Parts: sequence; structure tokens; C-alpha cells
Amino acid sequence: MFVQHSVHINQPIATVTAAVAAGPRQWFPRFDGPIHAQIASRVSGLGLRKNVVIDVGAPLTAGDWTEVPITWEATFIKRLFPVMTGKVELAPVDAQITRLTVCGMYQPPLGHLGEQLDEAVMHRVAEATVKDLAESIAIRLEALAADAANATVRPV
Repeated sequence: MFVQHSVHINQPIATVTAAVAAGPRQWFPRFDGPIHAQIASRVSGLGLRKNVVIDVGAPLTAGDWTEVPITWEATFIKRLFPVMTGKVELAPVDAQITRLTVCGMYQPPLGHLGEQLDEAVMHRVAEATVKDLAESIAIRLEALAADAANATVRPV
């Protein structure tokens, strides 16, 4: 199954890309260490959180576009939760706005039963999780980029 969510960041692509280069500890929400994080979402008013093992790859840049590969999987009862493989992508919208997209793919666990659960409920959870993740990353990157931009215009 494929999920994605895009958000605009009110900063130029160059400053947002530089913020990503600072490392995931700076911009990935609830990043507790080199491989652990917490993924959260709200579905039907309920807050859901899951501890995950995360792999954040090195940023890859081609022209003005940058993408960061990410993979995460549950730390507890792994067989009940899918592994999500995707990316965080940065692209310029115009000279002052950057589009951030978080997208990924997963295969529902538990065979046919898992596919039915995914159709009924779990795909909405996956969509909400990716939406929350994209919005959380965007907030952090916008703040980091703004701080960097302000630091470069301060008189010495």
C-alpha cells in the first residue's frame, strides 16, 4: 500500500536542504537515538503512538531536489505491524517556498486477514501517521531554516 502527504515550508529550498543536512536528530520528531524514534498520529480523535526502529539514510540531492530514504518498523510485536519503506522529499515550489513530501509503501502483515484489516482501519492509521510525520518534520525544518537564515543576517 502507498501513502503520502505533502506540506509547504515557507523557506527557500537551499536553507531547508541545509537544515536536513544537520542530521535527523535535529529534524526528525521524537528521534531518541541513532535508531529509535516514536511515530504518532491521531485517528478519529484518538492519539496513537508506537515505538519504532528507524533507519534514516543520507540525503541524496539532484539539482534542487533532495530526498532522504527512511524505513521504520515496530519494536514490539513486529508481526502485527508492517515495515514502512519510503522517503522524505524536498522540492522547490518557488524561490521562497519548499514542498516537503513524506511517502512510503508497506505490505499489510497477516496475509488476507491483514489486507482486510488494512482496508477497514489500518490504511487510515498509516495515512494519519504519514500526515503527522510530514507536518512535524515541516515544523522542525522551517524553524531550523529560519534560525539559520536569521543567523546569517545578524551583524557581527
